[in-house]
Amino acid sequence: MLYTVTGRRAARATAAFAVAVLFLTACGSGSGGGGGDSTGGGPGEVTLAGAYGRTTVPVTDEKVWALDPRTATELLAIGVTPTHVGRSTHKGDAAFQAQERLLADEGIELVEPDKVELVLEAGPSVIIGEQSLSSDELAEELKKIAPVLITRATASWEENLRLLGRATGRGERAGSVIEHLDRETTATRRDIEKAGLAGETVSLMSACGEGNFCAYGSGRTAGPVLTDLGFKRPSEHGQDRTGVSYGYTSVSEEKLGELVAPIVFVLSGSVQYGAPDPLDNPLFEVGDARTGVVDFAAWYGSGSFDVSWVLNDIRAVLLDDGTVTDQVSGVELFEELRKAGA
Repeated sequence: MLYTVTGRRAARATAAFAVAVLFLTACGSGSGGGGGDSTGGGPGEVTLAGAYGRTTVPVTDEKVWALDPRTATELLAIGVTPTHVGRSTHKGDAAFQAQERLLADEGIELVEPDKVELVLEAGPSVIIGEQSLSSDELAEELKKIAPVLITRATASWEENLRLLGRATGRGERAGSVIEHLDRETTATRRDIEKAGLAGETVSLMSACGEGNFCAYGSGRTAGPVLTDLGFKRPSEHGQDRTGVSYGYTSVSEEKLGELVAPIVFVLSGSVQYGAPDPLDNPLFEVGDARTGVVDFAAWYGSGSFDVSWVLNDIRAVLLDDGTVTDQVSGVELFEELRKAGA
């Protein structure tokens, strides 16, 4: 979960929201009426299945408030520029840095993700974001400002991108992005087959703090990508399942060797909490396994940008085609994605 808000912080945000409502109402501010304008003047409305059930939103690509950088990046890919974006609380991951660079280049203001009063002042037409602990706690308050669409954490990236396309009237562009990534996946699969790697088993793991490790299942974006490329996933620690809690299983250091497979991708970054690289641990004896160290945020991600990133890393590690993606090359990958959706 990217945007965690504690109960105390949520309470402060709710209180601030109430004060802001009273202040703007008393002053007769036009900003206070922004929520009222959200359902009028648009080209129509659409009812969509979001994280909290079916919700009706205006079909618009203007005055969109994005709750998180991943949603904002997905919107940019289909030609929608949000007015504001909730800042990521995670630091040190290349994919997050690339997203913030992209948003900064567009002149989009990044704000604290739980400051509901800022949303009220902006008066958006619609509020869009991905499901998180923060959205769970703030959704009801946000609905008082403007229609809210929260994408489901359990949905595929294709489903959520199509949802964003329908909500913003950019369905055709969303479809073009999906078709582009389908072509990229098909081309990579052919090259993997030529390299004799089809059917190999791939393990995804990371350090999760000192002495703790994580094995990643197939419920996030990277899992389905590996399956689409013809790879298999280990049955140990639920890596071949989609229903593991939060997408990963905790593994003790004594069982670290069980995470070795013919191909191993080590997710590196904020998830490590400063712990040493697992490849330096003598219990993680990889032998002749092919290994690659990749960015946690992208490989644990759930968007089209993450798919592009993962495909590029796989080509770099397994096919010696290019280099593992970093912040700079991640921005370049996104520009290709945006062109595909134009």
